[in-house]
Amino acid sequence: MPAIHLFGRKTLLGGDDLQLPCLVGMTLRVLQLTAFLIPIWWHIAREARQHGSLWNYVWYDADDDFHCRASHMMPLLLLIYASFSTLVASVSLVWEARLYRVSGQGCPTDTQPRSRKVESMLEFKLLPIGIVLCLVVLLGLVTVCFAKTHYDCRKGQAVGSSSVYFTQDDDFWRYVTAEGDVFENPPLLWWIAYALLWVSQFVEVVATVLTWMQFCSNSSRSGVTQQPLHHEMVEELWAERCTRGCECLGRSTCFLFGGRNMDIGNYGDVARALTDFMEGDLDLVPSDLVMGFMILQKIQRQRILHARTEVQRESELLVREQESNDSTEASSHRGLNPNSKRHSFYIMHQEGSETFYESTSRKVLNINKTLDRNVLQEGARFSRYQLAIYTWVLYLYGNPVAGLPRLCAASRGCGCCSRGGMHSDEELMTNDIPSGLVVGDNWCKVHKAALMIQAGIDDETTELIYAQLYNSFSEIPYCIIVDHAWKSVVLAIRGTFSLEDCVTDVLIDPSSLEEMGDEFGFDGQDQYCHGGVMSCARIVYRDLERHGLLDKLLLGDMAKFPDYSLRVVGHSLGAGTATLISYMLKRKFPTLRCINYSPPGCSFTWRMATECKDWCTAFVLDSDLVPRLSLDALEHLRDEVIDLVGRVKVPKAEVAKRTFPVSGFVCRDSGRNHDVDALADLVDGLLNEHGEIDLNSDYQIQLESFKSIQEERRSSRGLTRSILMYPPGRMVHFMKIGEKPSWKNGIVKCVTCCTTNIGSQYTPIWVKNDDFNEITVSPTMGTDHFPNRLNDTMQLLADECGLDTTRLCHFESMDDIGLPV
Repeated sequence: MPAIHLFGRKTLLGGDDLQLPCLVGMTLRVLQLTAFLIPIWWHIAREARQHGSLWNYVWYDADDDFHCRASHMMPLLLLIYASFSTLVASVSLVWEARLYRVSGQGCPTDTQPRSRKVESMLEFKLLPIGIVLCLVVLLGLVTVCFAKTHYDCRKGQAVGSSSVYFTQDDDFWRYVTAEGDVFENPPLLWWIAYALLWVSQFVEVVATVLTWMQFCSNSSRSGVTQQPLHHEMVEELWAERCTRGCECLGRSTCFLFGGRNMDIGNYGDVARALTDFMEGDLDLVPSDLVMGFMILQKIQRQRILHARTEVQRESELLVREQESNDSTEASSHRGLNPNSKRHSFYIMHQEGSETFYESTSRKVLNINKTLDRNVLQEGARFSRYQLAIYTWVLYLYGNPVAGLPRLCAASRGCGCCSRGGMHSDEELMTNDIPSGLVVGDNWCKVHKAALMIQAGIDDETTELIYAQLYNSFSEIPYCIIVDHAWKSVVLAIRGTFSLEDCVTDVLIDPSSLEEMGDEFGFDGQDQYCHGGVMSCARIVYRDLERHGLLDKLLLGDMAKFPDYSLRVVGHSLGAGTATLISYMLKRKFPTLRCINYSPPGCSFTWRMATECKDWCTAFVLDSDLVPRLSLDALEHLRDEVIDLVGRVKVPKAEVAKRTFPVSGFVCRDSGRNHDVDALADLVDGLLNEHGEIDLNSDYQIQLESFKSIQEERRSSRGLTRSILMYPPGRMVHFMKIGEKPSWKNGIVKCVTCCTTNIGSQYTPIWVKNDDFNEITVSPTMGTDHFPNRLNDTMQLLADECGLDTTRLCHFESMDDIGLPV
């Protein structure tokens, strides 16, 4: 920061963002001057030596033939092209070296050493050097146009002058006359160098021309003085951007993830949120925010290690106190008892504008306790159903090699004469209880095939009853499966997958549950839920009532499985929907249980999120973003990042060098990521203390103005902005505790930019619903939300603990886990 202004136009680059581009540019210049231009100059020198002098080579006598009169232009143009290419590359190398040095001066908020210098140097590079480079590229193209005429005429001149014999030398042919004159076809080496040089220059010219066009476009739009936009107009602008962005994504992915009717979506909520979230005048560029996230990740890691140290210290004190008491009494309260094993945790508290962190501990699930074992067993068993409803796309993603052959074999190809998996409502109504009925599948039946493979349906222990796969706004796919091993009818609801689901996700304004509570027999007084969750739940419930399959399977004298219970499972948006559906169905199915996987953080108000703890369990994988996602969490993350940007005291490149997790050729956590003192030294070396900040600097003045605007917008939203929302159910958090050391794991992490969890080790701990009130910055914060990753982690943990997921377990009470709600 601040953003660079070129020719009076603002860009998305800061003055300290140019070191890496300059480094790449200098590497290209060195390559042009050595690997490309040296072979060309070698060829010119060789030709000049064969012709007696450079002058004879450039101005040799052309044949009297009309077609050869211009053949001498090729050597002349080649000499001019090589000379100007060398000059431009040399000047650019020196200029980029100076720009590299200037760009690295100062720090993100201290721009005085570099601000105007960088802008003037870039303008010189874009205009004078850019124009000369365009002319050089044109000259290189014209030179090639004369090449064929030049070599054809030279060959004809040689053949016509006297007897000729041919010899082969290395990679070219020689025509040697009786007088001893030698004429050669051009060697392949220098032509390759010439082509690579010209292509590299052409790419530069294209980038320069596109930059010119962008500036010209901005100039034409800014010809009229722009007035500040009213808040409502900004909301309309954001809504338009969201619509066009979703339409573009839909077309660019060939509608694989939906997006055919994005113009009818409701973008009002997200437009208001984005307007409020970004309103203000902070002169930041994207790289400033990336730098802030990198530093914040280290600070959060420091907090985790600090909490671990505090909890260990308290445990040691407790053990010493217990050892001083009676041995019998100590044995019943000992902190090292497996039944009371705890894991360190830190939680964030906010009081007004003040934020502070508290070191605490949470109880680790113990497989020797029946309740803990049953929770893990149930979660591992039903996690495959929340994955199965995502059908073939996630199946191929998780099985990139063997997935396609298995899918083709299971779907038995495209049934040209069959109706595939598509069924009508009439079929659904005529069958009392259908088997394998799928609505909304394609002709190849790949959705049904993938669903049955993922769910392990074999018609003996599991059976597919019905699947609804249509997807539109607030209408999400679901399926009904019978799990005979667990004597359960499973209602599995899919989470966010399509662009239409994303639009449903951003219906973030809370919806009152009072009316729904009166209708379905639960207390919804002064309670709210996510607006998109309510829309999806009503549509799914309406469809369940339409075909009545759950009633036919479980209720009445004619029920097919009267002694079975109902289990509702879902992932992401489907998890929030599953919880609300469970509230709606609980009166009809008293033994109902709900299993959530990665539920949204802004699902329900506190009472609704915690009252379901006896029959609803939720599982979250490590740094998963979605269970932590809420407006409050996003605003806290934004405020913390922009505060950190203002405290940085070293150049941006230095921040990247110190924080990027690279060791040798392998990406892995360095030793300091496990040492609280080393992390503290790292952070202290990057940031100024709060008392050292210049409050009169341009950035700090902008920051204070931004915060005051944000406070005004927050108060103007009234009640909806003060409602706190939480993920529902009794929460189990799979916390990462380490990694298995392996060079293979390091290579995979490098290839995936550290987004994989290969080799990661997790431990399950009981947490409270408000423990996820801060977004954890991590390379895996997005990929930890993938349903296949959570499923694999739970299956692996179940195998390591020796849990038999095929055995039915019973739940009596969730009150004895020792975690206050």
